[in-house]
Amino acid sequence: MEFIFQEQVIQFDQDPTVEQIIEQINTWLNNSYYFSHLIVDGVNVYEEPEQYLTENLGSIDKLEIVARTAKEFTNEILLSAENYLQGAIPELTKLSDGFYNNPASDTWDDFGDMLEGMQWLNQIIVSIDQLPKQPQNWDEYLKLAATLEVELKNLEEAMENSDNVLIGDIIQYEMAPLYEAFEKEIQTTIDTEGSRHDVN
Repeated sequence: MEFIFQEQVIQFDQDPTVEQIIEQINTWLNNSYYFSHLIVDGVNVYEEPEQYLTENLGSIDKLEIVARTAKEFTNEILLSAENYLQGAIPELTKLSDGFYNNPASDTWDDFGDMLEGMQWLNQIIVSIDQLPKQPQNWDEYLKLAATLEVELKNLEEAMENSDNVLIGDIIQYEMAPLYEAFEKEIQTTIDTEGSRHDVN
């Protein structure tokens, strides 16, 4: 098996263990890089790489590690968040309308998706906050994250009280502007400190 990270190559004559591979990845990354994904025989593996290695180790010929610097990691995660927000913001109006008009099961499904998105945004903030360096406008992100937590609790309380109108109000008057503010901060960060893949 050929094991590659950037310009470094290790050739294993015998199959290594998953533990040996992970140990080597950690040595290569060494707090300077953040693991992104694996490329196994030309196939990108983003989810559960350790499990993938465990299940396929004997048949792998070429294993490549893809990692990012802290700045690249931040930029990529913010690009993903921006993309999510651009799709989610227009859906919030439809979602709030659904709660004003006796919510159907698909409205509740969409509500669950929104909650997952809120948790994902919060996890992004936590992840970037743990990096050695954050974007210059980081204080704004932290304020928005605090507001996100408050609105999550407000939504929880409205659900406990079966107050569908309040849920609709929170989505329309709190969540939509909050998502727009997140999108604005993310765009500012990407445009001043990061990069976009589709820009010539």
